[in-house]
Amino acid sequence: MTPRLAGFLLGGLALGWSVFAAPPAALSDSVQPAAQDRPLAIPPLPLGEALTRFGQQTGLQILYSPDLVSGRRSRALAGRMAPAAALAELLNGTGLSFDLRDRMVTIGRQPETADVLPVLRVEGRPPPSGRAASLANPDRSVGRTETPVEDLPQGISIVTRADLDQRDVQDINGVLAYSAGVRPIDYPGGQGAIDVFVRGFRQSTESVLIDGLRSGFNPYGLEYEPFGVERVEVLKGPASAIYGAMPPGGAIALTSKRPTGQPLHRLQLQGGSHDRRQVTADIGDRIGDRIDAEGSLRYRLTVLSRRSGTQVDHTPDDRLYVAPALSWSAGEDTEITLLASLLDFRKMGAEQSFPASGTVLDNPYGRLDSSLFLGYPGLSSYRSRTLSAGYEVRHALGRVLGGDWTLNQSLRHSRSRVGYRSSWAASGELEADRYYHFGLQDRPKTSSTLLADANLQGGVTTGPLHHGLLAGVDHGRHGAHETRRNGTVADPLDVFEPVYGGPYAWDEAPASDLTDRVRQTGLYLQDEIALGGWRLTLGGRLDWSRTGTHGHVSDGPPVRTSQFDRAFTKRVGLAHRFENGLTPYAGYSTSFQPTSGSDAQGRPFSPSRGTQVETGLRYRPEGFDGLFTASLFRAVQRNLVTADPDHPGFSAQTGEMRSRGVELEARTTIGETTDLTAAYAYTDARVARDTPDPGGTDKTGNRVASVPRHAASLWLRQRFEEGPADGLTAGIGMRYVGATYNAANSVRVPAYTLVDVSLGYELDRLGPSLDGVGLTLTATNLFDRRYFSPGFYENSVFFGNRRAVLATLSYHW
Repeated sequence: MTPRLAGFLLGGLALGWSVFAAPPAALSDSVQPAAQDRPLAIPPLPLGEALTRFGQQTGLQILYSPDLVSGRRSRALAGRMAPAAALAELLNGTGLSFDLRDRMVTIGRQPETADVLPVLRVEGRPPPSGRAASLANPDRSVGRTETPVEDLPQGISIVTRADLDQRDVQDINGVLAYSAGVRPIDYPGGQGAIDVFVRGFRQSTESVLIDGLRSGFNPYGLEYEPFGVERVEVLKGPASAIYGAMPPGGAIALTSKRPTGQPLHRLQLQGGSHDRRQVTADIGDRIGDRIDAEGSLRYRLTVLSRRSGTQVDHTPDDRLYVAPALSWSAGEDTEITLLASLLDFRKMGAEQSFPASGTVLDNPYGRLDSSLFLGYPGLSSYRSRTLSAGYEVRHALGRVLGGDWTLNQSLRHSRSRVGYRSSWAASGELEADRYYHFGLQDRPKTSSTLLADANLQGGVTTGPLHHGLLAGVDHGRHGAHETRRNGTVADPLDVFEPVYGGPYAWDEAPASDLTDRVRQTGLYLQDEIALGGWRLTLGGRLDWSRTGTHGHVSDGPPVRTSQFDRAFTKRVGLAHRFENGLTPYAGYSTSFQPTSGSDAQGRPFSPSRGTQVETGLRYRPEGFDGLFTASLFRAVQRNLVTADPDHPGFSAQTGEMRSRGVELEARTTIGETTDLTAAYAYTDARVARDTPDPGGTDKTGNRVASVPRHAASLWLRQRFEEGPADGLTAGIGMRYVGATYNAANSVRVPAYTLVDVSLGYELDRLGPSLDGVGLTLTATNLFDRRYFSPGFYENSVFFGNRRAVLATLSYHW
């Protein structure tokens, strides 16, 4: 089977089983109230599995402690039922009760005096904030509003905590590896700055959101710890009308773990390839009665500590992550959540951009080893420490304004210190087919970022139309100071027989000593209009951005630059839900992204502009646990910087990039114990307009570097509940990535297919003394396939991740 044929076969399977893993939720109570009857189809199952399916089919988020449901089974449900009645039936005879508030369900033990069905509570408390609000509707952190997946006029991919645990995800690339239209660049040893393409457009740090606020502006000081994340959503296509300055590919939104209303205690020990040793803890509960008799305080503490090597020699992967959180229900109308985190990591400082010769091209001396370190041991290093703290406040205004109006406000301040000594090369070329020349650069950096957002949202009715309104303002400030000092290494590195060490020297004067400032402010407004099965989305945003730099470059005169940008972005979308479960949609959206620098006349560059037209079809069959989705899009980014042919040495904004394609994504349950996730993307991303560079190269018509035309993935998970395999869970995944090219399209990087596997076993099946103990084995790139991605330079590539095997022992109580 050829790689291309494998891609088409996986794509065909994705077309047949295209589903989002996102439960629907209501646009507003007046449109789709929580108490409305829903079609349900749940066979007799272990209670935990039944509650998961119930949440998927109703759009409600279910919170419970694993020990509460252990050993309990549910009754079957079939037909149309109100959520409260269905929950009562599921929990009948289990000794458990539920608390339904807005769209979150909390499962607990029945009071000793209880002799009636569980009580349904739907008034008197605001909708849950933070984690509960986000998980009650999985689109909340992306769209700021509780919009069901079907009503979104753009593509979206959602990765849940269960997905991350099943695949034992270790980094942000692993999080996104099975999402359609998303192309993470694997970079063994750790790249620091995120390197991901969405729909053919390279995403920047600014396009990554954490709890509704952009993650920051300093790419080398930012890392994202998957263990501290509850879920990840990718909103595909321009998101500037919601979040401001971003590439047109979309937004990647992370939701942090939040305090729980029920006890949560989980410890894990992990070991595996490259001498990996890791311990994690995830603990949460209500504060004890002695301190908080009313039970209004909840906490959570997430901790990870790791010491590990990598497949690259002289390259650690050490990490410490600590994230405390505290929630307070301050009365019936207000919810306050405090969030903080410390992330300290140590990696290597070498660029690891391998020569194409000896990897994807022939070399007379053979093939390069994936463990080769392209740096100077003891000097090349990368250490970052980031501390952040913030809060979220949600206040219901129903007592003042009536209806379901709420005021939301969030803020986060972070400080980062980066020690980065890089080993870099002038190109990917080898001298005499074996000698690699590289230099050094010491570039310590400190930065501080303040981000804030406040918005008001609610619903009003005008005649037959219901309006879900959102109006808000956000603001960001960022300051960073960085110095760069260059160094030279006397002897080149023999890549086939490396000998490290030798003379090196640092320049006396720094190459640069600069301070950067960024200020961004945006006003946004959105109206989601519902009429019967129709949903019309209208949104607009006005942004102001001011950037400035001052300091020194080399021995030149002082540098002082300032640039002001203003942009208006919008989106328009229309969707219609049919009673048979089909929902066609169409949307138009725009984006902008500031561009630093100036042209030959000294005029500052204008922001780049993006537009996208998308149409698609979603299908959620009645009585079936699944949502099938297909989308077709065309996106263009203009005002890109290219060489100015009339003024050598200067640039002009005449570049343009175009991307168009088809995406299919799937998640469904087959039978009672089998889960299937599949995705396929066809992406035709090309340079639509370019001008010749000083070397005379014109890239017009070239395929965009690193973006494959075909990509597909499949994840199949089977749970065994009977016989000798009772308690065993097995998963297998396949990822196909088509051929890619460098920017000049002169080097072709071959397609590849990777296989991942996972095995889990609940050890309590062996005896009651092991209650709560589980063992998981995972392997990524099981068959140790050598694969590559285009590198930093025209004649270079990045090595892919070789096989990694991990064993995890977990205990929850």
